Amino acid sequence: MGQVDCAFHHARAAAKRRSPCPLRATPSITSAVDPDLGAVRKFITDMIAQGAVAALVTAIVALLVRMRDLNVELMRKLASKSRKRPPNEAMRRLQMELPLLCTPPANDTKPAAPADNKPNKRGAKKPTPHARPKLPAHLPRVPNVLLVPQEQRHCPRCDVELGRVCLKTTAEKLDVRPSEFIVSQTQVETCACPKCHQYVVTADKGDQVLDRGILGDELLVQALVDHYQDAVPFERMQRNARAEGVPLAANTLASSVGKLIDLFDPIVGHIRERCLSSRFTALDATGMPVLDPLHPLGIKTGALWLIEGDHRYACFLYAPSGHATHLKKFFEGRTLGSVMCDGSPTNNCVEKDAGGRRGGCNAHGRRGLVEAVRIGDARAVAGLELYGKLFHVDAESKRLGESLEQRFERRQRDSAPAVAELRAWLDARRGDVEPRSVLGKALGYLDRQWPRLTMFLHDPLMELTNNDVEGGLRTWVLDKKTWLFVGHEVSARRAADALTLLTTCKRMGIHPRDYLRDTLAKILAGEKDLTALLPETYAASLAQRAPAVAA
Repeated sequence: MGQVDCAFHHARAAAKRRSPCPLRATPSITSAVDPDLGAVRKFITDMIAQGAVAALVTAIVALLVRMRDLNVELMRKLASKSRKRPPNEAMRRLQMELPLLCTPPANDTKPAAPADNKPNKRGAKKPTPHARPKLPAHLPRVPNVLLVPQEQRHCPRCDVELGRVCLKTTAEKLDVRPSEFIVSQTQVETCACPKCHQYVVTADKGDQVLDRGILGDELLVQALVDHYQDAVPFERMQRNARAEGVPLAANTLASSVGKLIDLFDPIVGHIRERCLSSRFTALDATGMPVLDPLHPLGIKTGALWLIEGDHRYACFLYAPSGHATHLKKFFEGRTLGSVMCDGSPTNNCVEKDAGGRRGGCNAHGRRGLVEAVRIGDARAVAGLELYGKLFHVDAESKRLGESLEQRFERRQRDSAPAVAELRAWLDARRGDVEPRSVLGKALGYLDRQWPRLTMFLHDPLMELTNNDVEGGLRTWVLDKKTWLFVGHEVSARRAADALTLLTTCKRMGIHPRDYLRDTLAKILAGEKDLTALLPETYAASLAQRAPAVAA
């Protein structure tokens, strides 16, 4: 009777207090997580025998309420974790997920239509034209001439040959020439003096990516870009080649591409130096699975760091782990300027050792509020609306193409008041939000990171978020699902170097395949001037040739 008596006293106390919170008044009949039906049956029998019907009803209802709350919480967690697609974080969609909540429209809702006008039809305000798009002017035009048949080129009335009136282009279609494997034969000429026969000269064969290699330069360049930019595995390249009767081996292709990447080491070193010496630096990291025979699972997880400099250079660095000591080694002996990163303790060396002015990512700060709304906590909506104002200011500045000085003035004028409102809301909410709840953790993050999150109001170079770097890592994160892993640490380092070249080319607006092809030809020709091989030099030469091509 000890457990039943305890439950009875709890029930009587709950009935006296008439507490509106059923969680605190739940009697100890049994566990709400794993209920014991035998204990419940015994409790009901004893309470009926005692005639305590009111206490029995109160205890049973309290147990059911507790079980309902646990079930609702579990369903919310499952709903937020089991989405097949990335969740939409627009305020309208987040408010739709709040159950039975009436909230004012968010700042990204459409303005109300005037009462005088008729409601618009469904669809886009500015519908895109459905006509055929104009094909790019830089693509070569290959004419497909359709001639009148010879038997119809004779006039039956006049008995004369027809003359051409015009040759009219009636349509343009986008087409492609299928790639094909070829065998490139190297033929070396030898010349001799026909008189003395003593002076003999043989043409120089030049350097090669791999001495006595069987794969040509163009094939290696295409394989490098296909593998590291488009996530095409070397085994798939082998399978496609053998389907055409070409004996291409994946291991040979992978090792040859690795040797090709090594030829670009001086250029990769230059990009790394420019990234680490830039006025503005942004960084983030993700995992890189690497085969390791000594590891208990046969595979270990290294770290792939992306460090961007001045929004122009992108350097990928591989480390055996994500420990802060490796990041500290990257910045050893350097003094950084403005640095954008998230609030991870791993990044503390940016301030302590490298002396950088560290800014925080407001996308991370907003993410905690989004998670709180997704589980049904409507108290986070006001914070999301204030964040909407901040993001709108920077989006408007980007749309107008403003300079850093103009954007900084706009932030002081428009963003600073919104930041003050966000701080006031944060201070007011921290007093009535449970610290260990999802919203409580989000508010704690905002409070701890506040000086870094508001650094964009004090430093014109600082960005509002670190989304640019995270977007650069996103390609690798999606591609590594195709690769599964890299073979060893040397391959991981080469992968980082290849991604450095490809991403920097994209940042500078140059085609990676063209740059690698032209630069490889210069390297094999014996070019010793590093400046002539750099991507910024290649981009400048393209800019100089552009007006002549347009003319």
